[in-house]
Amino acid sequence: MSARRPSIALITMAVILVAAAAVVRLVVAPNATKLPADTDQTVHYAGETTMLDAKALRSGDTAHVLRSGIPVTADRRVRVTSTRGDTAMIEDTTTVHAGEQSLPSSKTYAIDRTSRKGAPPPASASAENSRGALSSAFPPDAEQDDTYTYYDATTRSIVPVRYTGTARREGRAVNVYEIRVSAPVKDPAVLEPLPTALPKKLLAGLVPALDSTSRARLTPTVLAALPDPVPLEYLGQSTLVAYVDRQTGIAVDQAVSRRTVATTSVAGAPTPLLPVSALTLEVTPESMRDLGDKATSAGRILTVLTVLAPLAMVVIAAVLLLATFMLARKRRAADEVPR
Repeated sequence: MSARRPSIALITMAVILVAAAAVVRLVVAPNATKLPADTDQTVHYAGETTMLDAKALRSGDTAHVLRSGIPVTADRRVRVTSTRGDTAMIEDTTTVHAGEQSLPSSKTYAIDRTSRKGAPPPASASAENSRGALSSAFPPDAEQDDTYTYYDATTRSIVPVRYTGTARREGRAVNVYEIRVSAPVKDPAVLEPLPTALPKKLLAGLVPALDSTSRARLTPTVLAALPDPVPLEYLGQSTLVAYVDRQTGIAVDQAVSRRTVATTSVAGAPTPLLPVSALTLEVTPESMRDLGDKATSAGRILTVLTVLAPLAMVVIAAVLLLATFMLARKRRAADEVPR
């Protein structure tokens, strides 16, 4: 009986190791991909903007209404403010710096910590209505297809996310996604500083600077029939290209283009007038390197949890079972020796 004890111990250890490998692969690894409760990340951008010169507009100086090519930088901070189960409350703040001006914009989202899609907020909290759509982050091992949607806070609309292929950034394999938005502006914070109407005389002075379609619509006869002042509405247009690390979901690089366009209704159809703001941004090289380093570090941890640790446990379990088999053979051989 005592001769069998080593075999029983080895088999027991092998079973424990296989069970541990399953726990690490199926429980520990998925938990490691959840959005951490201490997430607090800042990404820096650089680019340029076009801004409406309100003084020139009021004075009728239509040739200088738009100031273009203004260098800007931007800081985007995404941090988890609280978690409840699998739901995280996210504060997503972007501050654009143009000269001495700083223009902050902050939104709050409730997202599922695994899928990164919008989720119902806790009863005591309020958030943007982004349910089912991405807003601040992509999930690890993101799908390479067009199944995702994106919530745009400026227009409060949900739009498709288009997968366009793969690339490399900072030595990492990335999925490339493109997001395009064109919808009426609904964010009160964006609308609040914008004029709700324009004197007809000013609009007539702007017509020569408009695109050919708008010029064709705003004939002298049409202009004469418009109310004075002419009511304005605003269209939000944006394009976001995200280079998302395939393993970790970290957006290593991004290119952002946003425009807010003043429009007015002509014969029941919205007619673009001029962009009151335009912004193009790209992630700075320093931030891209930092994001690449974070993706590499997080990727190593995921590789250990999903591949190396479970594989090592299974291999050791196999060695223990082999040792058990060899011991059993030796015992049988010893029992067969004539005494």
